[in-house]
Amino acid sequence: MTRPTGVLLRLHAVAPGLGTADLARAVSRTLTGEDSPPGGWSAGRRGRVLRHEGTSAEVTGAWDGPELWLRHRGEPAAAAWATGLLDKIATVAAGADRAAAAPALPAAIPADPATTPTAVPDADRDPTPRADAPAYLAWRALMARWQVADSDLAEITAPGLLTAPFPAAPSATSHPPYPYRPEEPVFVFDHIGPPKPPPGWLLREWFAPDAGVYHCSVASGSRLSVRSPDPASGDRCAELLAAWQALTARYDAAV
Repeated sequence: MTRPTGVLLRLHAVAPGLGTADLARAVSRTLTGEDSPPGGWSAGRRGRVLRHEGTSAEVTGAWDGPELWLRHRGEPAAAAWATGLLDKIATVAAGADRAAAAPALPAAIPADPATTPTAVPDADRDPTPRADAPAYLAWRALMARWQVADSDLAEITAPGLLTAPFPAAPSATSHPPYPYRPEEPVFVFDHIGPPKPPPGWLLREWFAPDAGVYHCSVASGSRLSVRSPDPASGDRCAELLAAWQALTARYDAAV
């Protein structure tokens, strides 16, 4: 199995209260530094599309506000980076401090753990990963049941940072049930989750597999998610998700 070059980020957001033209202008100014992208917008599946340095932005109108679809392949591609990008777009769209809005994308997340923030700032999110959360306990139990080796497990406990999991029961000589590339972790549990949208915005969809063949996370509303950078892994993701959901329901019932 081969993995596409670069890290993929994909999100879908709605900006109630903004006009479609205002959002499109803000997206262009944030990504290119111009109110209108060089060469203009192109026609997309839903609306107008702007492509710039690995980022694709599509803007369209909707009854509850203009919608924005973003795709980014490359580094960085994580929740904190996406939060900064959306905040910059929202600031420009609101007309606040337009002259100070730099055309560059938000800075890359520092790779040094000593300077890496512990979590995406969010008043509604506990920045400390919970080792007793039912979804996490169920994930660990499932990995033990499948006898996944510790070397094939990893967790995201800070934006852009992979860490080793807690001491685990799986045997070091066991093998995961699916093919994998041994130079990267197979199963990753993402404690950070999706980015925080700007005030008033709605985040409809979020996908950013920072690492791992199978990227497991818990979205808003305790919804479990398993994604993979490999489009051919849909059935295997569904199998993993179903087993994880069943165990999580049992842990929820026991709390």
